[in-house]
This record gives sequence, C-alpha cells and structure tokens, in this order.
Amino acid sequence: MDSQSQFDTVVTAYEHSSQEMPFREHIEAYSFLNAVGDVTGREVLDLGCGSGVYVRRLRREGAARVVGLDESTAMVDYARRREEREGLGAEYLAADASDPSVGALPGINGAFDVVTAVYVLPYAPTPAALESLCVTARRALRGRGGRFVAATLNPGFSTDPGWYRRYGMQLSARRPMREGGPGHLKAWVGQEVLDVDFFCWSAAAHEQALRAAGFDRISWIRPGVSEQGRTTYGDEFWADYLACPHALIIQAEAGPSAEPAASDTQ
Repeated sequence: MDSQSQFDTVVTAYEHSSQEMPFREHIEAYSFLNAVGDVTGREVLDLGCGSGVYVRRLRREGAARVVGLDESTAMVDYARRREEREGLGAEYLAADASDPSVGALPGINGAFDVVTAVYVLPYAPTPAALESLCVTARRALRGRGGRFVAATLNPGFSTDPGWYRRYGMQLSARRPMREGGPGHLKAWVGQEVLDVDFFCWSAAAHEQALRAAGFDRISWIRPGVSEQGRTTYGDEFWADYLACPHALIIQAEAGPSAEPAASDTQ
C-alpha cells in the first residue's frame, strides 16, 4: 500500500468540505445517495472512503454493515477515531483498492450487496489501475449480483477557470483530453486549500474497464439539486454547474439478479 498518498495531508480540508462547500451536500450527496437507493439491511463497501463521510451516512441510513477502504492511512486513522467516539459500527480498512488482491480478502470477497466510490476512479493513473479498481468492486459483490455506484469525473468537465469558482473549486487539464492525461483540482474549503492531481478518462475508458471487470449493464446519471439547495441558493446559483457538472455518476450492474437501475436524478 502506498503510505505517501496525496490525501494524507488534506484530511481536515476533505472532511470540512462536506460542510463548507454547498454543492457537496445539495448536488453531490443528494444525487449520489439517490442513485445508491435504499440501503436498509444491505452490506456496503465504500472504496476510497476518505475520512468516512459516506460510510457514516450509509450506516445512519440503515445499512447493516458498511466497510470503508482507503489507501491513505491518515484518512483511515481519522475515520477510526471518529468511529471510536460515535460508535456507529462502521469498519475501516487501510488498503489500495487498485490492488487486485484486495478484492479477495476475507470479509471483502463476495460479501457486499452494493459497492460505492466517490471521486476514486479519476485517481487511477493507468488503464490497468482503472480496471483493477473495477475488478475490486466486482469481486466484493455477492455472486448473485449487485451494483457498483461511483461518482466520477465528468469526461467533459469545464476547464474555464471561473466555471466552478462559485462552487468553491477550479479544475484544470490540457485540451484536447488524452486518455490518462493529468489534471488538477484546487478547492477552497474555508481557510484551507485542497490541491490534488487526477487523471482524465473518457466515458469509453470507464465502460471498457467496467466490462472487463465483469459488469454488464452500465448507465450514466447526471446530477440534480436537492429541493433544499434550490430554496436556499436559487436556481440561478446552480445553473452553470448543472449545464456542465464536474462529476457524473456511473451505475454498473452485475450478475443475473442485479437490482433495478436507479432513476435519473435530472
């Protein structure tokens, strides 16, 4: 496992972003959790769980078991400390989800109804790593089938420096995009600044990796805005983001008994 993850030094910024950046709650969480659907009594694996934001939410929403997995030991240590205080019954594992052996670990292999990932696929540096992340998701699902729901970078995101600025961030990358080309995210979180590098992958590259991993039904979902978000900030505030969102959601299903697809949040 890489003990020098770029996320080791941004734990507090990442955690605070959920409260400091309105789009994370009113677009990201709203759209992502809607796509995941009812988790009551389900077992969920969250790949690249970071500080445990979605692990805690899924557990509170009734999931029977939620395991968070992240390569950043600093993120996992933070999540475990919160678990000690809050006692939600969440589990955390420090491991690299792109390592093919992770999906075969006891308690992971074939143990979950749903696998989730928020902003994990864009950090795969090679096609092989992108496929390995998808393989880990597939191996973690039960043999009878299940779903992988991932919020990932929109292949057509805007590199206009001002496009996402009102939402607290800026994305940059060379155009025209090439597969696996480098990009950079800068986010302003209160008094903190989050700087991370990512890699650009086309929709076709995502779908190829998912199919190679054994997923046979793939759909893309555009994000929407919660009613509270519309009421609080107004439709004009969200217009630029919705016209060209920085992230989309992929739902990939596998197995003969895969669950029905979630409805589009548009």
